[in-house]
Amino acid sequence: MMPALGSPSDASPVPLGLESAAVLADGDFGHARVRRADEQEEMAQMQPTSMAMAVPVAVAAPTAGRSQEEMVSLFGGLDGIEVAVRSDQHDSEGTYQFLSQVFQQQSTLMNPFGIATATRGSFSIKSTAEGNPEIATLCVATGDRFRGDMAAAIVLPDNTVLAQWSRSSRPTMISSGETDLPVSVFGAPYGKMQTSKWGMGHSYVDASGKGVRPRSHGCFQCKTYWCIASFCLFFPTCSIASIAIICCVMPGVPGLYDLKTTPDGPSVGLLKLWQQGGDISESSKIKLEITPGTDAQTRTAAALAALFMIADIFIDPPKGGNHGGGGAPHAAEMDR
Repeated sequence: MMPALGSPSDASPVPLGLESAAVLADGDFGHARVRRADEQEEMAQMQPTSMAMAVPVAVAAPTAGRSQEEMVSLFGGLDGIEVAVRSDQHDSEGTYQFLSQVFQQQSTLMNPFGIATATRGSFSIKSTAEGNPEIATLCVATGDRFRGDMAAAIVLPDNTVLAQWSRSSRPTMISSGETDLPVSVFGAPYGKMQTSKWGMGHSYVDASGKGVRPRSHGCFQCKTYWCIASFCLFFPTCSIASIAIICCVMPGVPGLYDLKTTPDGPSVGLLKLWQQGGDISESSKIKLEITPGTDAQTRTAAALAALFMIADIFIDPPKGGNHGGGGAPHAAEMDR
């Protein structure tokens, strides 16, 4: 059994066991879905009783006989990783399930309808090598997706917690939150995850101040070019080509991010982000591709930064829009 990843209302932990959440492939896109043995009971356990209560992580004591070099040996020899998540906490039983979560907790500026959004999931971390072998599992939990409290852990196949980090609230443009999230490996300090004061610019920074940050290509994205093509073809094709591009082509086009070493270092690879869905459900997938010749420490930092980014996307608040052809971007995607 894994150690507890959180308890929203008191000191007693709520275990996030691998047996309570299974990751299933969802079509060709490879989205991850979370299957719960008893969803209602689990949601009742995770229900926050106060907006001030977050999902804490009980940091494990240093694991005897385990070295932090295992982190470098796990990710440092990989050319890339893939992780797929699905934020479908409220849509698996249709609209009724979503409506049943309204006014279940105190209303706030970020959550005026008091929607209960506690959720958790475990997702396979796969190598991009031939056969896509699973190397570990990413486990994420939150008591309130609007507040953005997070408890995350990387779990080895033998159910040992390799690394973990947590925060009590997400920083945004209108609210304060934690921007530095200490990382522990086998219970001992190991660098930190960082965001900007607005919750953007996800990165991993080691004890020496060096790290890796995914930096968006901005307007120079493949989706941007397809959007321009859709606009240009609207009138000549009576909107037929435009609709085909928006509905069929753009959902499969990833957002592109350079993996920049900090501070002010070169790019060491490319991160691709796919997102589909909207409203209260969406699927996301990242693929990390490391430049050949990159040292093991930098490869590990890049993997941690990418995992932090996808974990934050998983617990982002539900919102309208369709990421295949538009919609408001997540804070985890935005780069300032």
